[in-house]
Amino acid sequence: MKKSMKEQIQAIFKNKKVIAGLVAGVVVLGTGGYVLSQPASKPASAPKVEQGTSSSSVDKEAELMKKAEKAVKLLEDNQVKENVSPAETAVKGLKAGDSKDKLTKRIDAVKANMAKKEAEAKLAKDAEAAVAKLEAEQVDGNIQPAQTATDKVVDKTTKGKLQHRINLVKDAIAARAAQAAAQAQAQAQAQAEEEARAAAEAQAVQQAQVQEQPAYQAPAQTTGGDYTPPAQALAQQPQQKLTQDQIQQQVDDAAANFNNGTYDY
Repeated sequence: MKKSMKEQIQAIFKNKKVIAGLVAGVVVLGTGGYVLSQPASKPASAPKVEQGTSSSSVDKEAELMKKAEKAVKLLEDNQVKENVSPAETAVKGLKAGDSKDKLTKRIDAVKANMAKKEAEAKLAKDAEAAVAKLEAEQVDGNIQPAQTATDKVVDKTTKGKLQHRINLVKDAIAARAAQAAAQAQAQAQAQAEEEARAAAEAQAVQQAQVQEQPAYQAPAQTTGGDYTPPAQALAQQPQQKLTQDQIQQQVDDAAANFNNGTYDY
């Protein structure tokens, strides 16, 4: 029995639907099989990403630690203000922990040592100024300030040099004082000798004047009556006139007695 045209067309469409269903089923089964064949790939991907991030963080911290260690070592080897800030900045970037604490303590130790040296340098500078003033104005009033400032200097070499300079000035002041005292004593001695010589010469002149006075002469007598003239005074024996050498000898003797404190006016 022949099928009509309409029946043939419906049969074709029906067959196409079956074929399409079969194709779709194969695709679904194929996709499901693929999905089922890859169950372990998805869970394994997450740990790999986290492990990479952790490794990167560790590497970064190690690099920061290396830079901080290098900066602190540079500060320790060359202790100047310019190296303090870089070291502090490098250590500040580290994570909290023992390593960071140790580096911080090393920086603090260097800073304390720098402060100590700075204070010592100031003491040496003050002492230098005081000693320089003593050398420029060499008077007793400047000795003690220079000595006090020098005693505070810590560095032995610097202190020794400053003390030597003070001693030189002290010796110079003492020498000038001794010289001035000797000159004053010599002037006093010369003045005393001059005064003694003048006194001796005055005495010698006075004695010479006495020796040159004329002998006593009695007044003229008148006659008559019972008048008895007074007894004639004995004429003084004229003394021999002193020579120039004798006068000089008396002057020298008088000067010697004056110096010995036995001269009697």
